[in-house]
Amino acid sequence: MRYSKGRIRHISKKIVEICEENNVFDVLSSDGLVVNNIIDTIESYFDAEDEVYEIVMNSLQKRTKKLVPGSMEWEIAFNKTYEEEMSKRLMR
Repeated sequence: MRYSKGRIRHISKKIVEICEENNVFDVLSSDGLVVNNIIDTIESYFDAEDEVYEIVMNSLQKRTKKLVPGSMEWEIAFNKTYEEEMSKRLMR
């Protein structure tokens, strides 16, 4: 995971705070419940992102035409495959 639990909690609290200040939404339940839902969403996104990265790397390694990591062709193939896999996950 890219961020510690404490950092994710802080970011989640800031999201709620800024949204309440700007009247984006009103919290009808406890702030803690909203913060916990945001934390769960962020963590789920990072988990999906890590999973997709592994799938993409495996996919690129299995290609018959070997690509040189860091080359323009590799970057294009990586980005295309990554976007496709992420869109599959986010559509669920």
